[in-house]
Amino acid sequence: MKLKKQKNMNKLELIELISAGADIPNADAKLALESIVYRIVETVSANEVVQIGGLGSFVQTQRSARMGRNPSTGLSVQIPAIKSVGFRASAAFKKKINQS
Repeated sequence: MKLKKQKNMNKLELIELISAGADIPNADAKLALESIVYRIVETVSANEVVQIGGLGSFVQTQRSARMGRNPSTGLSVQIPAIKSVGFRASAAFKKKINQS
């Protein structure tokens, strides 16, 4: 089975869609999108969960420190603990993508 090549939507295209959907100028749509992104980043950075109904949840995750191996030399390397971001799609989002 061959998978379809995915098209990537860039920020400008998303701004244009928001502008058209909300019937607002592109400048206002850009400001709204940038504000949303900023608030999500700030909230998740503060280790709080952002839940958007119909879309999903953004949550901070932690990966423990562990031992790894350098593939070039074979030497053991200590990999430090890191924080990352997880996204969990809502049930409605999952249902929509599985209908396609």
